[in-house]
Amino acid sequence: AAQIPPAAVPLETQSLRRTGGRGVRLKPPSTPEPVEGRRHMDIQTDAYLEELTDTVPEAEVTTQTDAFMDRPPTPLFIPMKIGVDVETQIASGDLFDFAFEVEPILEVLVGKTLEQGLMEVMEEEELAAMRAHQEHFEQIRNAELVATQRMEASERRKMEEKDRRLAQERERTEREKTVREKIAAQTFARGYLSGLVGSVFDRLYDSGFFYDPVQKEVEMEFMPWLTDAVVAECSTAAVSRRCVNDIIIKAIKDGIVAKADGAARAKKEVVEAAAAKTAAKAAVKAAELSAAERAKTELALKVLTELDPPLITEEQLAEGKAALMPAPEEVPEPEEGEEPIEPEPIPEPTPEALLTHFLNTGAVTEEQVAKAIADRSPTPPEAVEE
Repeated sequence: AAQIPPAAVPLETQSLRRTGGRGVRLKPPSTPEPVEGRRHMDIQTDAYLEELTDTVPEAEVTTQTDAFMDRPPTPLFIPMKIGVDVETQIASGDLFDFAFEVEPILEVLVGKTLEQGLMEVMEEEELAAMRAHQEHFEQIRNAELVATQRMEASERRKMEEKDRRLAQERERTEREKTVREKIAAQTFARGYLSGLVGSVFDRLYDSGFFYDPVQKEVEMEFMPWLTDAVVAECSTAAVSRRCVNDIIIKAIKDGIVAKADGAARAKKEVVEAAAAKTAAKAAVKAAELSAAERAKTELALKVLTELDPPLITEEQLAEGKAALMPAPEEVPEPEEGEEPIEPEPIPEPTPEALLTHFLNTGAVTEEQVAKAIADRSPTPPEAVEE
């Protein structure tokens, strides 16, 4: 049967129970005190207002009524009889047997009552089972939710650690790249400025900025004075003048020839020194290029073959070689009596070309190569000291 909840116990009954049944006089609620500057006043709150006066109006009125006689009681109403009266005699047991007729009705009522009771009991048991199953499901769901949150927190921590490690690796790569660029710029500047001073001095010397002060003084001061003196002395005699002119011309020619020989000799020495310097620079640059090519080849060979675990499998290496090697040229069939022509051997692609091919195709990335080389290469002493 359905459970009937107990009726709510009034507050007065609860208070009487707590006080042991003794009556407690409750203080009626009162109007709070008025605020400062105001006072209470009695007013009418009815729907119809009434005029209030100090004196109640009074009036005297008289009246006289006639005497009335008592009214007789109202007779009972009896309707007029119509139709024909008929009667019959029914013996006991002719129409209804209570003991016999009530049995199926009682069986139905009792069966329905029992069935309804069983249904209610089964419903209560089913509700209890559903509540227990729901509680068990909530416990399992809460446990799974806690485990899921724990796994999400662990995965989040792993992702944060991975991002932090990647950021550190990117910073280290950027620092190494900056250092390499600075070293390259310093080397280039040193190589470029090493011959700049010599070439500047050579150009200034060729343009006449640097000169021999004795020679210039002879040409600019002594020679004009000598010429003027000779002209003044030889103006008296044409023969003496001619001889003196010949001597002077010869001396000038000898000086010019000597000067030209000295300038040619100095220029030749400068050219030879510049050529030797240029040859030395070319040899150093060729050695650097050869070392760089050799380092590139060794690095590519190390990336392709020596890394553990390898970045490139043997199948990918074979596919890369097949993709880079050109197709063999068709050899024409020899005619009768001619020796067959052997096809020229096809050179295998270099490790550097293979590495470039794999980088272009996306088989490996520059980050993977840099990370693998950094893991394999020994730690430099500067990094250990830091």
